[in-house]
Amino acid sequence: MFLSSMVLIIALLLLTQFAVLNDAKDDGLALKPPLGWRSWNLYVGNVHQYELIAIMNGLVNRTRKNRQGTPVSLCDLGYCDVGLDDTWQACGSPQAAPGMHYHDKEGNPLVNLDRFPSMKNMTEYAKSLGLTAGWYSN
Repeated sequence: MFLSSMVLIIALLLLTQFAVLNDAKDDGLALKPPLGWRSWNLYVGNVHQYELIAIMNGLVNRTRKNRQGTPVSLCDLGYCDVGLDDTWQACGSPQAAPGMHYHDKEGNPLVNLDRFPSMKNMTEYAKSLGLTAGWYSN
């Protein structure tokens, strides 16, 4: 009795796994987890543009070697995305629209220029290194 119950349970588990595999969408997306770096994990709310640029340089730096002795960067391994999570906003700015925290009356985000003097230059720099860059917004 115990053995037949175990066989039935194993058969149901295998059948469930097969059904899940068959229902998966085969579009080539999400074949691996998202790979990259996010500012919040290191800096929380105290990050500046120069620190992000240093991180970008670190992602493409090839001073590390793989097992075969070939220079390799984190981006070579798939870690090519850099994300700015928070504190890029100019919260409480006098230019903020009424009822908004960091958007002007046209709805454009207001950037904290003390921390991020040029978001455009920073993202262009990321692209020049072969990285993708983005930032958090609610």
